[in-house]
Amino acid sequence: MSARTNPFKPSAGHLPPVLIGRDLVLDDFQEGLDNGSGAPGRLMRITGARGIGKTVMLTEFRRIAEQRSWQAISETASAGMAQRLLSKMQPQKGNFSFSFEPSVSVFNVGGSLGGMRYERDSMPLTLREAMSARLDTLEKRNAGLLVTIDEAQAADRSDMVAVATAAQHLISEDRNLALVFAGLPSMSSKWLNDDVMTFLRRAQPERLGDIPLEEVSSALADTFHASGIILKDEPLHIATQATAGYPFMIQLVGYHIWRVVRRNHDLSGPVEVSIDEAQAGVKDAMSRLGDTVHGPELDGLSPIDKTYLLAMAQDDGPSSTSTIAERMGKDVKYAGIYRIRLIEAQVIEDCGYGKVDFAIPYLREYLREHAAYIRMTLGLSEE
Repeated sequence: MSARTNPFKPSAGHLPPVLIGRDLVLDDFQEGLDNGSGAPGRLMRITGARGIGKTVMLTEFRRIAEQRSWQAISETASAGMAQRLLSKMQPQKGNFSFSFEPSVSVFNVGGSLGGMRYERDSMPLTLREAMSARLDTLEKRNAGLLVTIDEAQAADRSDMVAVATAAQHLISEDRNLALVFAGLPSMSSKWLNDDVMTFLRRAQPERLGDIPLEEVSSALADTFHASGIILKDEPLHIATQATAGYPFMIQLVGYHIWRVVRRNHDLSGPVEVSIDEAQAGVKDAMSRLGDTVHGPELDGLSPIDKTYLLAMAQDDGPSSTSTIAERMGKDVKYAGIYRIRLIEAQVIEDCGYGKVDFAIPYLREYLREHAAYIRMTLGLSEE
């Protein structure tokens, strides 16, 4: 890594310079590929809050699979996902040589794809045939197929049924297939309770959490050192504590401290990060966290969800659910509905004894800073 190149990459899905705190998940996946059909790691669901590293894990899984000469096909859930997967299963010029002709009717057409037309109700069978044909080629050279689906909570039901149905049949046939889908916690309640997709309940659950601070400290120090910058003692402590073990914040803090140091020095020789530089970088990281995580998270919540969070933000620590209800002007049963919703979304967490706290670092501070604007958009008074 060049001393003039920032090693930290706080962008969605970009592999960090050092992937920490995920060894068990990575081991489960690698063992799944190596242990053959039926291994638990070949069918996996990954959940976690925004910024916790779900997309990064899928990127790393694809890298691991490709090292084993597997083919990795990835999709982000949105309308037409199954159709796009079907397209990617077709042979590409200079790539696989098999031919694929879907055995579906062209009447009452539900969609079209590169000249091929299919009925939407036939998609599960069509996708299964395409995946089977691709596996025929891959398995001849002892390889397999990995399919990853990100943001699965946003998928159309018809697309998820198509993928789940195809995968279920192929796995039951002991084909060399791995399927990993990732999403917000709402993904589980949305899809695992669907009677048509009970197969997905058998997917190995991996819930991503925060990284232990001792691992964060070592990773930050090593990454800075590799680029010719010394981060130690109090500046390292400031940087580590500011991350709160939150993967996206680790990248933000590292990126912005490195950026501050780069502005202050030419980096032609070893440079040591000062306390002022660490604090300045942390301040910049905090600002970017609000823009990239807190704002979008709140945008996806209902007005009453936001009202609940504003009531929580008045406390410096865990909040009593009865106190929150009182501040909302509602009874505990009513407030409890939104408590459950926000816990399932991993925006807040249950702290026991009738208390909850924020699960996303610095969301309390963001809500306080933007309370007036949020209340205005909700039509609330500043009481």
